[in-house]
Amino acid sequence: MTSPSHGIRRRRPVLVPVAAALAAAGVGVTAAFGGLDEAPPKKPAQVTAGQVIDQGQFRTEFLEAIDTIEQGEFGATRRILKITIKVTNLGKATTSVGLLPEPGKAIPEIPYSFAGSLLRVDPEIKSKYGADVTVLSYGIKSRQLHPGITTTVVVKYELEATATVPPEIRVDVGRLVYATLGVRDQSYYWRLAGEEDKDGAFTPAVAARVSLPVRQERT
Repeated sequence: MTSPSHGIRRRRPVLVPVAAALAAAGVGVTAAFGGLDEAPPKKPAQVTAGQVIDQGQFRTEFLEAIDTIEQGEFGATRRILKITIKVTNLGKATTSVGLLPEPGKAIPEIPYSFAGSLLRVDPEIKSKYGADVTVLSYGIKSRQLHPGITTTVVVKYELEATATVPPEIRVDVGRLVYATLGVRDQSYYWRLAGEEDKDGAFTPAVAARVSLPVRQERT
C-alpha cells in the first residue's frame, strides 16, 4: 500500500547566487595559497631627462648632467659635475632651495627646502665641499624659490681633476604632501611621503627615479 503523495514534503533546492559562489571559491583559493596578503609596494616611476615630475609642492624637470670645466674666482679653473633642473614652486609661500641630504644620514620628514626632497644621488659623487645648490633666475643667483615661478636650479659638485665620473647618474626624488605632523602638532607642513618603523625611524618613499646620462664637456 502506497502512501498518498501529498503526505511527503519535498525539500526545495537552495539557490546560491553565482557571484557569491565565485567569491567564496576565490577566498578558498587565496587561503590555500597563504591568505590575503597585502599588495607589494608601488615601484617608483622611472624618469629620464625632460620628463616632468609632480612632487606635490614642486613641479620638477631634470634637464641634464654635465662633467665640465668652470672658470672660478681669480681666474682659476675647476672641474665640476653640474646637474640642471627646472623647478616650479606650486606652494603658496617662498621656500629655500636648501641642501641635499648627506649620504648615509637620516632624511628628515620635513625638509623645509627643495633640495631636501632629492633623496639620493647614485652613485655617490665624491666632492670635498659637498653639493652646492643655487637658484638661477634671469641671470641672478639666489637660494629662494618663489611661489608660482619657474626657475632653474643648479646642483654643482666640485671634483678632483683626475676624478672618474660615471657615464650615468640616478637621482631618487621624493613626493611632498601638505598635512599635519601628528596628533600633538596640528600645524600643516609640506612633508615627505614615507613610513615610520616601530622605533620611529622615518624612511621616505621614492616617487621617481631619474636616470641622467653624464655629458662630457671640455672648454
